[in-house]
Order: sequence, then structure tokens, then C-alpha cells
Amino acid sequence: MIGRVEPPPDRPSRRLRWVKILAWSLVGLAVLFYAAGGIVFSNMIHADLLTPESPTPDYGVYVVALDDETVTLTSAEEREDTTRPGLAGLSWEDGYGLIGDITGVNGLDVTRRFTVTNGERPPVCTGPLAECQEVDIDSYTFRQDPTDLATTSTGPLAFEEVSFAAPLGDLDAWRIDAGDGSAWAIHAHGWRSARREALRTLPAYHRAGITSLVIDYRNDEGAPSDQSGLYRFGRTEWEDVEAAVGYALDQGAEEIVLHGYSTGSALHLAFLENSDLAGEVSAAVFDSPNADTEAALRLEASRRTIPGTPIPVPDSLITVAMWVADLRWDVGWDEIDYISRADEFMSVPTLVFHGLEDDRVPIEVARSFRDAAPDLVRLVEVEEAGHVTSWNVDPEAYEANLLEFLGELESQQ
Repeated sequence: MIGRVEPPPDRPSRRLRWVKILAWSLVGLAVLFYAAGGIVFSNMIHADLLTPESPTPDYGVYVVALDDETVTLTSAEEREDTTRPGLAGLSWEDGYGLIGDITGVNGLDVTRRFTVTNGERPPVCTGPLAECQEVDIDSYTFRQDPTDLATTSTGPLAFEEVSFAAPLGDLDAWRIDAGDGSAWAIHAHGWRSARREALRTLPAYHRAGITSLVIDYRNDEGAPSDQSGLYRFGRTEWEDVEAAVGYALDQGAEEIVLHGYSTGSALHLAFLENSDLAGEVSAAVFDSPNADTEAALRLEASRRTIPGTPIPVPDSLITVAMWVADLRWDVGWDEIDYISRADEFMSVPTLVFHGLEDDRVPIEVARSFRDAAPDLVRLVEVEEAGHVTSWNVDPEAYEANLLEFLGELESQQ
């Protein structure tokens, strides 16, 4: 009996099977990559964005030469802050000073105009950098409190440490009286910053006859913690702004201006959107407003690589990480995108300063804010300025724009 002869296997079908196996394997790897990556990068979002931290000096700069007019700074590797245009503060263990225009650059050595404003002269490094005392550069420009404004044309400002009742407990503030006490400005500092951030603008408000209240808010050092233990980018902190506005009104304020620095602007925007006291506000001033935290996060993520590799972090992975972070910690990305709703709740004239070299909050955020409420928002774009450094690049122009804006408000009363 002749046996049955089987037909040869279908080679195309076999290839198709392998293609399917390979495809599903790739899908599985992609799912694994995004699942693991989403968890890893959500942890980074938690640590690098959501977790409260007090401002700390960013050392790593050394003084290698010093005379009556200039200081020469160096570092072990290239840094952006040693060559950042405009004015900045220089701090060391026993003092503080003001650095200005760059007069020379030689490799990593940068020579700048320099004035000691507090304490002794900084130590000069004459040996290996590892054996020398480090100094710190900051954009705040003034060391500690309004009395340090002695170097400005306004001179030192008398201030009072006050506290006001807020939902989670009393909060501290500087109160700098000016004028007849009928107009007040509420200043809110930025993310991982402090009240010192407002020092640069206080002289202008004082000259305009506007009392300033520079506030702490939840999660600041010495202040109550948010119930979540995290930064909420205005979702809860607006209640502290409301408490500050209530304090000002109780003290006789008739006109309120909100001044926000970076994330402080988000707090003010959330207040304008949610508070019953929003109608008491006459105007707002925002400096590098972090009005869409997702945009700031994506800008930072664009500079990062997958750990252990030179591969840039895909934007799609950041999207997954944001989704995971929202599930884990209720970030509320849509809620802290105030730009998307600005046309619905903005009702006061607003002046915005934003640097074209801002590497934390992209200039597009300020432009979108202006476009969302063009009849209310006036945007001043500042060349060479980084994050909250528009004043530093050109103090006179900044103050002229601010005083003009505040003067227009007064003329409309």
C-alpha cells in the first residue's frame, strides 16, 4: 500500500507566524518599557517637582581674584550662572555682595563688577579648588530682608514681621507700609524659593505708595505643611493667598495688586479663579509665571536622558509618567493649567514679565496667557533674561514698566 504523502509546509504561513511572534514580543517589550519607565519617571516627578524643599545654596563657584571693583570667579566645570547677564548676588560664609557686568572671560574664569554689601570680603582661592571655600550665586540680589535694600535709590525699607491666620495655621509675612495704606500688593514667591525673591521689586511698590505684604505659604520652612505633604501648584495654596488678602482688607486696604514670581503666579491665578475675594483685586503682576506646570515639566524632561544611557527621554514616556503620577498623587495636571481657562476667569489688568532665555518655564506659556486674554494681559519679553531674572538684566526698564502699569491703575480709580 502506498503511504500518503504530506504536502510541504506552507513557508509563507511559517514566516507570518514568526512575524506575529516578533510583533507581539516587541509590543510586550514596549508595554514593559512604558510600565517600568512610567513608574521610574513618576518617582522622579514626585522627588524633583512635587516634594517640598527649602531653598539651598548652589555652591561650586570659587573666587580666584579680587580687587576694589571686580571679582574673578571660576568653577571646576562650565556653569551658566557665572556668565548669566545682569545683576546677581554672591554669598559666602561671612558676607554677601553684588556682581554685575562681565569685564573678562578666560576659559572658566569670569571677571565681573563687584561690590561687597554685607560683611567681610570673600576668601580668595590660591590653591587647589578642592581646598578652597565655595561661594554661591543667586538671582535674589539682596541678602536677607528689606533692610538690605540700602544699596538702591529707595534706600533700606522699614518693615514689620507680621502673621495672619490661614486655614492650616498662622503664616508669617513682611509688611512694608507705604502711601496712605489704601493700596496693597500681595507678593507670593516661587517654587522652592522664599520671601527674598520679592526684594528686587519692593522699592518700586514703595515709590508708588503701595504697601507690600510678602507672604509665606504652606510648605514653606516653618509654615504648616499641606495636607498632602506635596506642592499643589495653586490647587490648595490659593487659600493662603485668600487669607493674606483678607488680612490686607482688615488692615484698611481698598485696592489689591497681586504680584507672583514663577509658581507664586499660579497661586494668584488659582485665587482669582476660586476665591470669593477675587473681586477685591484691581490688578496682577506676574514674573515668569508657572501657569502651566506640564509645560515646565516637559521642558525640563527634554534635557534628560534615560538613566544609564545617552538616549533622550521620549515625550510619550513623560506622558505615561504624568498619568502614573496623577494616579498616585492626584497631581491634577489639567487643574494647574491655568492658561486653558484664563479667558473664563481673568478679569483684571495684568502685567507679565518673561525672559526669552527662561529654561524653566518656556516663553510660550506667557505668550499663550497673553493670547488667552489679550485685552487684559500686557507681556514684556526680556532678551537675555532667564527664569525670574528680567529685573536683573535691566532693573531700570523693569521698574519703569512696573511703575507705568501701577500709575495707569491709579489714574483709572
